[in-house]
Amino acid sequence: MASLTDDDLDGVSRGEKYPDGTVVRVFCMRTSDDAYPSGWAYKLHYGAIQPDSERTLKDGTIRRYDNSHEDTKGHELHVAPNPDPEIIEFPGIVELWERFWSEIPKSEFELK
Repeated sequence: MASLTDDDLDGVSRGEKYPDGTVVRVFCMRTSDDAYPSGWAYKLHYGAIQPDSERTLKDGTIRRYDNSHEDTKGHELHVAPNPDPEIIEFPGIVELWERFWSEIPKSEFELK
């Protein structure tokens, strides 16, 4: 596949459940909303369908990048079992997408 661009990721919204009880949900969208100074709203989520206190957060998260509170908290990386997210520098949506897929044990979604 050719290198991804911002345009390839704009509007991506997809999820997939796996036989091992995990799930991947990804969402990326350009926005001009003041709540997202980066110009992007995104969630890149890898988790378990059933939360497990040993390996997930209460909501089932194993690893998640998001900017749900970008205007007040910044860009966050949530990694179980630590309930406190790490504030990260936003490298750009393509770079973050590639980082996410390199850090989880699932194959990257093919984008049309």
